[in-house]
Amino acid sequence: MTFTKLAKHACMYAALTSGVALSGAAFAVEPGDGGGGSSCSVSRETGSGAVFYVPRGGNGTYNILGWGNGTGGTSSTYRSLLTAAAEECVLVAAATTSNSGSGREVESAVNQAKSRYSSIVGSDPKVCTSGHSQGGGGSFNAANRLDADCVIAVQPDTIYTTQIDRPVASDVDVVCIFTTGDVLAPASPFNASNCRRNSTKYTQETGSGTHFAPVSGSGGDAGRYMREYINRWLVN
Repeated sequence: MTFTKLAKHACMYAALTSGVALSGAAFAVEPGDGGGGSSCSVSRETGSGAVFYVPRGGNGTYNILGWGNGTGGTSSTYRSLLTAAAEECVLVAAATTSNSGSGREVESAVNQAKSRYSSIVGSDPKVCTSGHSQGGGGSFNAANRLDADCVIAVQPDTIYTTQIDRPVASDVDVVCIFTTGDVLAPASPFNASNCRRNSTKYTQETGSGTHFAPVSGSGGDAGRYMREYINRWLVN
């Protein structure tokens, strides 16, 4: 791919991803949309630069999923997706920033959750970092800041809106989830190889859907894979 084509793609990406926050407002929140093995009810609570999706039920002790939004998005944009994730019986600590690539805001959200909800997460909860698009790429950076146990990157952009600063530790489980209809942050030619290059324990999943599937309902195939790995690494 030539530099000219890359520049054109970058311009298209910036223009389209800026519409995530606007498009997200059109989607109603549907608690319970996660389906499957969901067993917890969820309340949504506000912190400083963070929103928490707090589970109730299950065994009463929960691990933490830190979430970073795509460019231009907020935690409200992903409200149904994150509600469905928390219904799997994990506490979701979602940064409210629309630029989550550095991982700083996700780090803050997770640390707030550890303090604020210490009675239900315990003294040493497992932590997975996650996010969509810019937030997906940024989930690697957040994992390094938090010394996280795992990374669940949803359609991660690792080129235009953020870059992975350095590889995650060799014992960190990583999955990058891509979809065949995604023209903004596709697996090839760069994003999957960047994920793989910065991971030791790497898995890749591919489903159907466009780049905007995660802002609709429980996220389609991308959301289904996300919840599968939440269950694998944070619940079971």
